Amino acid sequence: MSGWVGKTVGKVRIDRLLAHGGMAEVYLGTHLTLDRPVAVKILHSYVEEDPGLLARFQREAKVVAGLRHPNIVQVYDFDAIDNHPYIVMEYLNGPTLASYLYVLHERNEKLPVHDVARLLERLSNALDYAHGLDVIHRDIKPSNIILHANADEVTVDTPLTEDIDVILTDFGLVRIGQATVQTLQGTISGTPNYMSPEQASGGETDHRTDIYSLGVVLYEMLAGRVPFDADSTLTVIYKQINEPPPPIPGISAEVQAVIDRALAKDPDDRYQSCGQMVGDFCSATGTKPEEEQETVRATLPAPPEPATVSVRPKPVRSYALIIAALIGMISLSAMAIGAFLLYPKLSSASSETATPKITLAAPTETAPPTMTASPKTTVPPETIDLPTSEGMVKIAAATYEVGLTPADEFHAASQSVSLSDFWIDEYQITNAQFQQYLEETDAQPPAVWPGGPNHPVRGVTWEQSQAYCSWIHKRLPAEAEWEAAGRGPGQNPQLYPWGTDPTADGKVLQMPNQDSYDVGTQPFNVSPFGVYDLVGNVWEWVGEAYSNIQEGYRILHGGRFGIPQDLAYRLVVAPDDHRYDEFAGFRCASEQIK
Repeated sequence: MSGWVGKTVGKVRIDRLLAHGGMAEVYLGTHLTLDRPVAVKILHSYVEEDPGLLARFQREAKVVAGLRHPNIVQVYDFDAIDNHPYIVMEYLNGPTLASYLYVLHERNEKLPVHDVARLLERLSNALDYAHGLDVIHRDIKPSNIILHANADEVTVDTPLTEDIDVILTDFGLVRIGQATVQTLQGTISGTPNYMSPEQASGGETDHRTDIYSLGVVLYEMLAGRVPFDADSTLTVIYKQINEPPPPIPGISAEVQAVIDRALAKDPDDRYQSCGQMVGDFCSATGTKPEEEQETVRATLPAPPEPATVSVRPKPVRSYALIIAALIGMISLSAMAIGAFLLYPKLSSASSETATPKITLAAPTETAPPTMTASPKTTVPPETIDLPTSEGMVKIAAATYEVGLTPADEFHAASQSVSLSDFWIDEYQITNAQFQQYLEETDAQPPAVWPGGPNHPVRGVTWEQSQAYCSWIHKRLPAEAEWEAAGRGPGQNPQLYPWGTDPTADGKVLQMPNQDSYDVGTQPFNVSPFGVYDLVGNVWEWVGEAYSNIQEGYRILHGGRFGIPQDLAYRLVVAPDDHRYDEFAGFRCASEQIK
C-alpha cells in the first residue's frame, strides 16, 4: 500500500501516509480541483477478498456522506481504483482526544469541568443528530474524536479554548438501525474499553450503545482513566457486562449519578438521548449548556429592531368578514380541527381555484406498501383577498422532476409532476414578519426565538406555519412545488439550489454553521428561479406530499445551519416527534396573486 504515495486517486494526489489500521490506511492528499488538503482512506488489499468487510466499508461511505453536522467529519467522495475502494474526507489538522488526554494524564492533570461540559455537549449534538437519522456509530472513543480549529493548528499542548471543536470520525462500524439484515447476532464489533454491555456480549444494539460509550469517554475525561481496564480483552469484556463503574474520587454525588446512569448495564436504565446526559451533567456541575447561552426558549422577548427586509402588508379585513368565515368553517367541520382546516387538499379536484393542480406521472419506484395516504383535509372557502406578488417568485407551469432514484429512507422515488403556475416566497418568513403576526392575532409564539429580525423564524410547528400563511392569504407550498422551485426544470434537474456540487466550490463550507443567518445574504444559495436559502438556513415545513406518507405525519425539507441537505432529502416527521422543532421554519406559496 505504500505505493499509493505520489499517485492520483480520482481528483486527489496522494502525498503521504497518516495512519495505518487493521482495515485501511489513511493518507494525506491534495484535491486537485478544490486545491485543498484532504484525507483519503483506502482499504487493505486483503479486504477485497471478503465481501462482508467490503460491504461494511461501502455502507460507511454512503451513510457518512449523507451526514451534515459541524461535529461529524465531512465525506467528499467515494469510489474505487484498481479494485481498491476509497473515501475522500475533509482533512482535520489536529490531535485526537486520546492523544490530548494522554499528555494530560502524564502530567497528572485533568480537563477543567467547563471544557468537559463543552466537549460533551458538542459530541452529544452530533450523536443525537446521527441517531435522529437512525445511524449508530458503535465505536465511540477518544481516538475517533479529533480536536480541530479553523484558524490555528491544535496541538496536545494547546488550551481548549471555545474555538477548538471536536469532530467525530470513523463511522467504520456504523449500521442503519432499521436495516436488520445487517445485524449479525453474536458478532462483537468495537473497542472493548468503550463497549456497552450488550455490545460486549454480542447482543442487539441501538443508539443507547453510543450513549454508554460516550459515558465512558466522559468518565475518562473526569477520572484520567477508563472505568474498566485489565491485561486481557476477555477480562475487560467481563467487567463491562457484570461490574458497576468504580466511583471517581473527588467528584460530587450528583456528577457520579450522571456517570452511573450513563453506564447502566440495562439500556432501559440509561439516558435515552445524549442531550439528557448533557443537561444533567451541566446541572450537576453548575455549568451552562452552550445552547442556553444563545437561545431563550418559550418566551416572547421585546419587539426586535426594525427589519431591513420588508414586512408583509396586513390584509384588509373586517370583523364581519371574520365572523362570516368562522361560520363557514364551523359548517364544514368541527372547530376542534382548528388550524388544520386551513391546510389545502392539493390532490382534490373539487376546488381548482383554491388548490394548485398537480398531476403525478408513474414513479420509477413504487412507494412502500405500509404507507397510507397523506391527511385528508377540507379546502377552505374561496379567499376574499389575494396576496400581492411582492416578495414572491413565479414558477411557471411545467412538468418537473422530483425525488431521487434509487429511493431510500430519506428520498422518495424519482417521478414527474405537472404543476400549474404558482408563486413562492423569495425568502423564508423572518422573525420580524412573524412578530407582526403575533401582535395582530395574539397567536402563540414559537418554541424558540433566536436571531435578529431578518433571521428566519424557527421553532414553529406545522400548524403554526400553516396558520401564518392562511392569515396572509397564502398557504404552505406543496412538497413538489417546494422542490421544483429549488431544482429547476428539465429531465435531470440539479440537486442543490446552486447546481450539482454539494459544496458549491467550497462556499457551503463557509456558511454559518452554529446559527441561522439573515435571509438572502448568501448570494450563491439561490435557485434557478431566484428563490433563496432553500438549503442550510432552517428546515422548512411543506404541505401536500408527492408520495404517500402515514396519516398525521408532516415533511421537512432543506436541512438547517451546519447540516445542509440536497433538495430531494425529506424528513417525514411523526406527530409526536419534536426533535426538529427548534430548527423548523417555513415560507409561503400561492396559486393566485393580485
